[in-house]
Amino acid sequence: MLSRRATQNRKVTTMDDIVKEIVPIKFHKPHRLKGYDYSSVASYLLTFNTKDRKRILSKIHSNGIFSPPVVQLLPYGNITEKYILQIEKHYHGVVLENYVIMPDHVHLLISIERQVAPKTGGHSTVSKIVQSLKSLTSKEIGHKIWQLDYYDVIAETEAVFLKLDEYIDNNPSVWIDKSEAEPYFVK
Repeated sequence: MLSRRATQNRKVTTMDDIVKEIVPIKFHKPHRLKGYDYSSVASYLLTFNTKDRKRILSKIHSNGIFSPPVVQLLPYGNITEKYILQIEKHYHGVVLENYVIMPDHVHLLISIERQVAPKTGGHSTVSKIVQSLKSLTSKEIGHKIWQLDYYDVIAETEAVFLKLDEYIDNNPSVWIDKSEAEPYFVK
């Protein structure tokens, strides 16, 4: 299976850069890839947004030019993180590779390393993991906070995996860059 990268210094990479740079990457927006088994042994970038893109999960703070931005989780972000960190416990054979909780969305990079039925029965699938995460966080919060669907990217090669991992790490910096161009993240 693909391993985590060791380097810390990275350039800011947008998803558009990744698409241009790596040809076998396939973005699967709300409609899943027809005929693809989402319980297959593979790595997946999963992105899901808050309802109406409300910035209720975190705040991003700039630490100056030479330091990476800091993600400060808000109460709903803390609840979300609690359930993200339980993915491996509840879905045997699934590895949480990386994640970031942004103000209005979440990126998860997971790997399904083997098909093992979770305690609830059936194979671990990407949609079951996302559905469970959304359901548990909304239940604890007391109301639904998520858009209905999610976006996925299948990491078909190690190069794609590493680019997706880098994208997650750099997402707070991209957010800061956007906020400097327009007052985007302070509401």
